[in-house]
Amino acid sequence: MLQECETFVAHIRRANKSALAMVWFALMFPSVSSAQYRFDVWTTDNGLPQNSVYSILQTRDGYLWFTTFDGLARYDGVRFAIFNKANSAGINSNRFTTLFESSDGALWAGTEDGGVTRYKDGKFTTLTTQDGLPHNAVYSIQGEADGRILITTFSRMIYWQNGALTPVEGRNESVTGYQVYIGRSGTRWMFDSNRLYEHRAGVTRSYLLPVRTPGISFLCRYEDSGGNLWLGLFRDEALYRFRDGKFTRYSEKDGWLGVPAAICEDRQGNLWVGSDRLFLYRDGRFISFAEKEGFSGLSIKTILEDNEGNLWIGTGERGVNRATRQFITTFTRQHGMDSDNVYPILEDSRGDVWIGSDTLSRLRNDSFEKSAARWPRYVQSLCEDREGRLWVGTVGGLYRGRDGQFTDLSSSFPVPLTFDYIFAIHQSRDGAMWFGASTGLVRLKDDRFTVFTEKDGLAGNDVKVIFEDRRGALWIGTYGGLSRFDGDRFTSYTVRDGLASNRVRALFEDKDSALWIGTYDGGLSRFRDGRFVNYTSRDGLFSDGVFQIIEDGRGNFWMSSNQGIYRVSRDQLNQFAEGKIKAVTSTAYGKRDGMVSSECNGGRQPAGIKTRDGRLWFPTQQGVVVIDTAAVPFNPNPPPVVIEAALIDRKAVALSPSVRVEPGRGSLEIQYTGLSFVKPEQVRFKHKLEGLDEQWIDAGTRRYAYYSYLPPGNYIFKVIAANSDDVWNAEGAQIAIIVVPPFYRTWWFITATALAAVILAVAAYKMRVGQLRRAHAQQEAFSRELIQSQENERQRIAAELHDSLGQNLLVIKNRALMGLSQPQDRETVLAQMEEISSTVSETIEEVRGIAHNLRPSHLDRLGLTQALESMVEAVAASSSIRFSAEIDSIDGVFSKEAEINIYRIIQECLNNIVKHSSATRAEVAVRRMGESVHLVVRDDGRGFASDEATHRAGRGMGLRGMSERARMLGGTYQIQSAPGQGATVVVKIDLRGRDNGKK
Repeated sequence: MLQECETFVAHIRRANKSALAMVWFALMFPSVSSAQYRFDVWTTDNGLPQNSVYSILQTRDGYLWFTTFDGLARYDGVRFAIFNKANSAGINSNRFTTLFESSDGALWAGTEDGGVTRYKDGKFTTLTTQDGLPHNAVYSIQGEADGRILITTFSRMIYWQNGALTPVEGRNESVTGYQVYIGRSGTRWMFDSNRLYEHRAGVTRSYLLPVRTPGISFLCRYEDSGGNLWLGLFRDEALYRFRDGKFTRYSEKDGWLGVPAAICEDRQGNLWVGSDRLFLYRDGRFISFAEKEGFSGLSIKTILEDNEGNLWIGTGERGVNRATRQFITTFTRQHGMDSDNVYPILEDSRGDVWIGSDTLSRLRNDSFEKSAARWPRYVQSLCEDREGRLWVGTVGGLYRGRDGQFTDLSSSFPVPLTFDYIFAIHQSRDGAMWFGASTGLVRLKDDRFTVFTEKDGLAGNDVKVIFEDRRGALWIGTYGGLSRFDGDRFTSYTVRDGLASNRVRALFEDKDSALWIGTYDGGLSRFRDGRFVNYTSRDGLFSDGVFQIIEDGRGNFWMSSNQGIYRVSRDQLNQFAEGKIKAVTSTAYGKRDGMVSSECNGGRQPAGIKTRDGRLWFPTQQGVVVIDTAAVPFNPNPPPVVIEAALIDRKAVALSPSVRVEPGRGSLEIQYTGLSFVKPEQVRFKHKLEGLDEQWIDAGTRRYAYYSYLPPGNYIFKVIAANSDDVWNAEGAQIAIIVVPPFYRTWWFITATALAAVILAVAAYKMRVGQLRRAHAQQEAFSRELIQSQENERQRIAAELHDSLGQNLLVIKNRALMGLSQPQDRETVLAQMEEISSTVSETIEEVRGIAHNLRPSHLDRLGLTQALESMVEAVAASSSIRFSAEIDSIDGVFSKEAEINIYRIIQECLNNIVKHSSATRAEVAVRRMGESVHLVVRDDGRGFASDEATHRAGRGMGLRGMSERARMLGGTYQIQSAPGQGATVVVKIDLRGRDNGKK
């Protein structure tokens, strides 16, 4: 059906494109107001799925929706989201035609062949003939005053009410023979091929249409805010207005041309009408917009004004256009300029604007005049002195003139100008002329030139700008820093003094006597009270280039750069300097706003001016940009904020009622948007995750938040946004985030673990206390046994001294007395002396035995190795057990105290073997193995069970003594034995950490 409509309308267009009509229209109504609007175009190249846009709707959440023949497109100002059969369940056809939003927030979309689709809570459902829809071709969807939804199909109309389709009572014909239109006032307008019916307040009135309209499905109708009904009638190239029962016809003589296809009224009360081109009806006349004005469409299908005043126009084959009111004008060669590459601009005392480029041009009475002289050429700087003479600095020249007649002063200039540039010219209060050249600063006073360079204190020889403040001090911006000249000497400032950059291009003094310095690459500086404050792109400036600074009547600084022109509030800049805010807000303007090129020129004076009418002029690479600051719109609408998606480990998850992050999942990404269509690329965001972030995080223009890891817990994610005019939506949007802890971090697991830990701690405490008590008891028992052993040893020594040494000494005494009693009896004396000698020898041996038992003399005399060998030989000689010994040399390895412990361990082992083992063979091995010494004593005796060894160790001093001695040596002690398998004692002594092996 729609293809047939388009074919018929195209036939009408071709029939009306006669040369005579177009010539007459062009002569009668030139595009005088086309410069007032700018058109931006979106097609498949920009993200639309298809270029036929038949309907546009802005839903209450702020999104723009476009119907195309390849799916629905949702737009947030930056990116499109496409919904079609391939990616959205519930869609039956991609050929969408019409849109409507019901009172419950549901989006209804009619299709050409797939019924009507409803979008609610993120889900699509479609009604077709199988559900009771009269036809799958849907012409329109409208809302009745009582809340019913009227769906007009190709065959007849039907209502959607209370979740069901219900028939329409009364007349209900095919749309080709009968139509219903519900106006904004609630009036019900009905049409057939002959008549118009107006149903208002329960009363229906009938009017004869001025033209018979068979096939009225091509009818265009619109009710404006004043109650006027505008009609485009089939087979009639005219626009009709109906009011108070009368029709008014607009045709070629009124400036209208074509068949009306779409109508919309904007908030200023202007009527926009679309046919083959776009028309603006204002003040009783039509103004047209076509391709030469930047409008892309030839077949307009729909027109909508959004909540911010932007006009959106859908076309049949060339995408969608956005019309915005133009406040920036660009003058180029097309307007009469000699060159597009412009540098200095000056308004003289008569209001003429002089523009320097390859030549010098003058704008007078809205037309450009080129200089008749063959020079000046390649103009770099301009200045008008108090006598009304124009000074022109060029590449290699200096000129002065009036009324277009110039005198060449180049030859008198004190600096050779063959390869020099004069970038700046200024006349100071004392009448002196100052010239900034690439080789220094030049003053002309009383017909005398004076040159100042770095040798005189100038910050740099490449002078870009000269400025005189209210106190009469001269400020000179150079590519070496900033200098101040007080008439006698220069005071210079560079980055070492706090200046943002040494490449100074612009100077401006505000009403508070603060000096503002623009740089080429370092941003903006404020110099006040001897202190610099700097502003860069990190602090909110749009660019770090500041080529000119001009203040408008609203307290905004306008600055130019290589990236475009931008404005910043002076109050914000001062608040930043005072520490009251952390960043400033810039609003930028570029090609989308009417600039042919965003690259501005600077480094020449003046690099921009404010003319007496308040407009701002800036030079660019492609013409002069003129900004009407009074017409710059202010957007008071805070942008709606929508959280669009959440991704866990880069996979989308449901948003409602909250985002739940299960254990074992990683990163979380939240995507959001701010729905402003006035400079949407400059919408800024702040977000905060309550429960984690204490302060708002400034996200700039980024439309997502990313968290690589979140601790378990409950959070609230909040996001707010500001439009390009810094109007914030403080309410924003929010969503709950639940990060589920793993089972080992849940409260019940932590509680159970804590209880178990307490129980284990108590058990461990009791066990440890028991161990300490047993160890203490063992230590006390060992101490008692050690004391008893010492007492026994003392008793043994005492007994040996008494029974052996004492008896021998007594014998010696008695023998001596007997010999002395018979001194004359030589034989008796000799016999007694022999007995005394024999007894003394026995006594000496007994003393040696006692001493050997206390400390073997072999240790000191022979060394530990031979002492051990001697002990083994002695035990073997006194026993029937066959002993063998393999003893490495370990002399000098241990201290004297350690040697006796090793000796006693071996001695105790041998004694046990002899006394208890009933062995036939025994082995003693002492091995030096790297950083350790191993003592091994093994027998083939009767052995014993491990529990018996433990019992013996706890009961007797022998085994416990060996264990204690091994511990004192810093070694380990182990007994390996089993009944009938002998016994093995192993002692391992670690030598590491001993000083030279002797500690």
